[in-house]
Amino acid sequence: NERNLRATVHSSDVCKVLRRNNRKFSGDCGDASYTTETISTDLLVPGDVLEIPTHGCIMHCDALLLTGNCILNESMLTGESVPVTKTSLPNIKGVLYDPKEHAKHTLFCGTQVIQTRYFGSEKVLAVVVRTSFSTAKGSLVRSILYPPPVDFKFEKDSYKFVACMACIAAVGFGYTVVTKVMKGIPLRDLIFEALDLITIVIPPALPAAMTVGCFYAQIRLKKNQIFCISPRSINVSGSVNCVCFDKTGTLTEDGLDLLCVVPVADRAYSKPVTDVSTMPYNTLFFGLVSCHSLTIIDKQIVGTLWI
Repeated sequence: NERNLRATVHSSDVCKVLRRNNRKFSGDCGDASYTTETISTDLLVPGDVLEIPTHGCIMHCDALLLTGNCILNESMLTGESVPVTKTSLPNIKGVLYDPKEHAKHTLFCGTQVIQTRYFGSEKVLAVVVRTSFSTAKGSLVRSILYPPPVDFKFEKDSYKFVACMACIAAVGFGYTVVTKVMKGIPLRDLIFEALDLITIVIPPALPAAMTVGCFYAQIRLKKNQIFCISPRSINVSGSVNCVCFDKTGTLTEDGLDLLCVVPVADRAYSKPVTDVSTMPYNTLFFGLVSCHSLTIIDKQIVGTLWI
């Protein structure tokens, strides 16, 4: 399964990186220039400066946008099919890069660059910040391959139950040993009877039975094209009676339908307006007109218009 998963998520391509030429000194002045080199994306390391193609590409690393703007499709990571615009990082001294704070300036691995924008014929550049399993896509794959331990209350209570039964078995074992010794029972019979009490309280075949049950459940799930990488979750799923999914944008349609607009006048709500075209040309109307996420890709308007 791990090999199949790796073959599914692994991809490789070629990209252009900027390489700095040797600096040639002439007196007190130095002149440094850069050349473009085409390499495989498998050879990228943090610190490399990428040239993002104007026609777009698939990102194979997490990169921080240095110049220009990019329009990305992040549906692979977020499930949302609406294109997202990424802007270059502002040149502010003393500010350290933070993946969460500067997410709107980061091109994440696995996302598709649809289009790039920059003034004139300048190049859109990005610096590599993370590669391999350290990227956003790599973290997702790593969580699938090595999921964190699932600690449910049901499982904790089962351990407490076994511990309680073990205490009862220990008390019974001690009582049996004392009474049998006082009656002069042979040592061989004493050992068999005392250990038999423990096996009655705590069945030794219980772990094996649970393992066989999980294995059989995995086979049934596999027949329905459901692959489980955390067998411990199968036992717990039997006690689940409600499952909630947050799949807005994936199972539902793209975009929203505007029901009405409720203006505010003199700190009070006015009557809802269902037909926006009847609204006066005031600040509220201009705000509604400018509230959108539209962009032009290949001479076509793409995005969400709220009115």
